[in-house]
Amino acid sequence: MANETEKKKKGFGRKIKELFGELKRVTWPTFPTVVKQTGVVLMITLLFLLVLMGMDALLGYLYDLLVTGLGSGTESSAAVSAVAGSLGAVFRL
Repeated sequence: MANETEKKKKGFGRKIKELFGELKRVTWPTFPTVVKQTGVVLMITLLFLLVLMGMDALLGYLYDLLVTGLGSGTESSAAVSAVAGSLGAVFRL
């Protein structure tokens, strides 16, 4: 029983040595490279943010146009307008 725990301890110690050995072989990027790559990631993130915000605004405008455009007209459009209004209340939580 004690022999198994010693093997586990030696195995764990060997894993730690291998880990540090691998970390010594890693080619770490320089600070200017890290700054450039971080800038690229931030710019792409902001670009996607702007695209998504634009799409959200466009779809919101189209939705409002659909809801308010259905409200004018005949009596049958009043029922459609009521349904559209209730849908508007549901989706604007």
